[in-house]
Formats: sequence, structure tokens, C-alpha cells
Amino acid sequence: MRGAFGNAPKILAPFGGRTLLDHQLDYLAGQGVDEVGINLHHHADTVVEHLGGGTPLPVRVSVEDTLLGTAGALLPLAPFLDEPFALLYGDVVTDLRLDDLVERHSGIATLACYRSAELEGKGVVEVDEQLRVTGFVEKGVAHGEGLVNAGVHVLDPSIVDHISPPFADFGHDVWPAALAAGAEITTVTVDAYIKDVGTPEALAEAVRDLGL
Repeated sequence: MRGAFGNAPKILAPFGGRTLLDHQLDYLAGQGVDEVGINLHHHADTVVEHLGGGTPLPVRVSVEDTLLGTAGALLPLAPFLDEPFALLYGDVVTDLRLDDLVERHSGIATLACYRSAELEGKGVVEVDEQLRVTGFVEKGVAHGEGLVNAGVHVLDPSIVDHISPPFADFGHDVWPAALAAGAEITTVTVDAYIKDVGTPEALAEAVRDLGL
């Protein structure tokens, strides 16, 4: 994050005259979310100070002294996760309707996916005829067209049983462990705007795409 966005945390990068965090919270509030849990690490105090300026919905903060991974971040928030919940990566900008994903949720996790021929460096999902997940190729080299994990999930609270501390990543650790344990992971193929804004260039593209 330092290399691409200077010393500021990525989530506070300028985005359409505001910050990426402001945009994400507005999106979640507009999707009917009534409370958000957010994990912080890099310059957490700066983000907390920004949140103190007002948010469109209540925000519960979990500060990580050391990085816990995309999945490990859920463990400190486990008491908060007492019903099926949506998870959105902070650097994924989307206009996906979360209620559609929630209504079609089944199993331990439901992953929003999209079809793409640009697979290199992406999390590619392998599914059966019922769109249940059978395997993953996590940010490897894949060829042809495939289903890409969009970084938006609906998860059952029992997902934490498949997360081993201190560090756990969904693609490398949790999904394979859950599948090996016989858990059901399903997918929903979506037609929505989905953009990984992990670089300044991608962030600028998203601002242009959305007309912000």
C-alpha cells in the first residue's frame, strides 16, 4: 500500500472528490446494510479519525497489530457475526445488488463471480453443474474463459470454524479447508460493475467508469 498510495492507507485514497472508504460505506448503506465491521492495520489511527467525522451507518472497528489475512480478519469480529453476513473487500468497487446475493445464499459461503477471459492473477473458481465450488486457482496462471471470484461474499457465521489463526487467507487456506471438510460453497454468476482498485491507475479508471 505504501508503494502505490504513499503513506496514506489505501482506503482513504481520493475517490470522486471524497475517499474510497466514504464511497464503500455509502454503497453498503444503499444496499440495506445496517452495520459494518471493518478491519484496519496500516495507519489505523488515521482511518479511525476519518470515521469520527460521521458515517452513514454504524461502524465497528477491529485493529490488527499484525496482519491476519483476508479470512483471519474475521476472527476478532466473530462475536459480531451472529447471522449470515456480506463481506466486501475494501479495494473492490461494485454496484452489485447485495440482496440478490443474499436471497440466493446457501451453504457455508456464496461467492459472487463473473465470467472473464482475463484470468491471470485472478482467483478463478471451478464449479460443478449446480454451480457448487469444486476447486480454486488462486491468482495463478489460468487459460481460456472462467469464473472469477469478485471479492463479494455472503458467509454463514460458521465460516469462522474453518479459519485457523494467526494468519489465514480465503483463497489459499479457508476455501480448500472448507471443501476438504465437506462444506458446501456455492456461486452466483453476476452481471454487475466490479473493479479491483488496488492500484492508483485502477482507482482512476473506476472514477471515470462511474462518472464521479
